[in-house]
Amino acid sequence: MNVLVMGAGAIGSVLGGYMALAGHDVSLVGRKPHMEAIRSRGLRIEGIWGEHLVPGLRTFVDAGELPTQNWDLIIIAAKSHDVAAATKQIQPWLSNRTLVLSIQNGLGNLEAVSEIVGPQRAVGGRVIFGVETVEPGKVKITVYADKVMLGGQRGYVDHQRVKEIAEAFNQAGIPAEATEEIEKFIWGKVLYNCCLNALSALLEVNYGELLEHDETRQIMSEVIVEIFAVAQKKGVVLAWNSPAEYQDLLFGRLIPDTYAHRASMLQDILRGKKTEIDAMNGAVVSLGKQLGVSTPVNSLLTRLIKAKERARRGADS
Repeated sequence: MNVLVMGAGAIGSVLGGYMALAGHDVSLVGRKPHMEAIRSRGLRIEGIWGEHLVPGLRTFVDAGELPTQNWDLIIIAAKSHDVAAATKQIQPWLSNRTLVLSIQNGLGNLEAVSEIVGPQRAVGGRVIFGVETVEPGKVKITVYADKVMLGGQRGYVDHQRVKEIAEAFNQAGIPAEATEEIEKFIWGKVLYNCCLNALSALLEVNYGELLEHDETRQIMSEVIVEIFAVAQKKGVVLAWNSPAEYQDLLFGRLIPDTYAHRASMLQDILRGKKTEIDAMNGAVVSLGKQLGVSTPVNSLLTRLIKAKERARRGADS
């Protein structure tokens, strides 16, 4: 396949790198230092899935530099707040066969991509393994909780095509599965992110430490209850029957499996970047307001992250 990764940071580099190792023709669009390092030395991937050097990747800093090509798959790997802008940039290169895969954290990303490229091309991805950028040109896979789930909006995307993408990921060494219920998995990742990202960033600890204290366990429990209430009012069918059932999974398997990971949100704050809080806890708060559901804990976490963002930018200025 001809594969393009827009916003090729840590996760996007891993997806593109593994697809290239499997023989696919992969191009990356990303930040200049990372792209220049990959162009000159290849992409280095290390961590729990082994060490790899990926040569021959085509790299670009601007989508305007891309060659005219029939892309089979375009992966939008930019942060949630950059999804619309990144998707608009690839419009000139869409064909009838192109699928556009959104892999962001949070809510609203698949819908944003669908609005721009058409629902027949838009695919949502639930990614729940962790990657860090070690230095330009080198990324590290740190944790793995579950396979990548891929799916489009029911009735619009050819599900057989989605299954082909999932199989290509599997053959490349990225565990993946196609589903016709992607909303369920995206909301599952929202539960995971909302419980862990803001708290990890605020306290500057790994996910595992959040499990060690009664106070943080209680906060996570309250976040779960609020999200279940919003989902129920919105008519979203979650994969778990109750907040307690999801909490048992989170505390019993998901956090232990990703124990050492620190939230990418913390890295964004430390680098003076905008976080994805508005697509995570902030999105829950916005939906709660629309639906008449109270979300005080998610609201507090959202405001604290925004305050920490501003404090950090002030310290760097």
